[in-house]
Amino acid sequence: MNEQENNNKIELNQTGVQKKRWFGRGIYGSKDVPIRILDGAIAVLILLALVLIVYFAINGGYTVSFDTDGGTEIVSQKLRHGTYVEEPDIPLKPGYTFLGWYTGEDLERKWVFSVDTVQESTKLTAKWAPAQICVKFDLNGGTVDGQSEIPEVYVTYGQPYGTLPTPVRQGAVFDGWLYSGQTIHEDTVVFMTGEHVLTAQWK
Repeated sequence: MNEQENNNKIELNQTGVQKKRWFGRGIYGSKDVPIRILDGAIAVLILLALVLIVYFAINGGYTVSFDTDGGTEIVSQKLRHGTYVEEPDIPLKPGYTFLGWYTGEDLERKWVFSVDTVQESTKLTAKWAPAQICVKFDLNGGTVDGQSEIPEVYVTYGQPYGTLPTPVRQGAVFDGWLYSGQTIHEDTVVFMTGEHVLTAQWK
């Protein structure tokens, strides 16, 4: 009879009554240990680990992050499977108009917050379009087609101004448009991110 069988056998006590051994060595090492207690504790730990794995997979197991592509930062969200993403505040990016949140390598699919739900960890990326910037004109004593005031125009941020009006003034020659110390030509790239006024210069 080997040592394991000897430890687990049923013995007779001094009164002749059979009793079970509560201690044995087996897989627990060389010292006697309470087998049933250890078996129960291990089972509980395994069950707890499984419960935690399932819990974190279903409850709050997915991260939705926001890539603003140069805009103001948006905090990521930790969400459960099948839930809606909370629509964040619109990020700001000077000179650009926000078009929405998109997914995919080419940003081909727009995320609809009232429809789309979380299926996995997801990155939403902001899509932008160059803003249309309002430009007004100070003719500085000149006229255009006999008018001392002319309507504003809209130009695209990051693109050339394009065709600009040419005012006239008696006794002077038009010398271009000026903004913030810089002469603005038709091929000058729009660098202002908001409404601004071009002033006529004369010589």
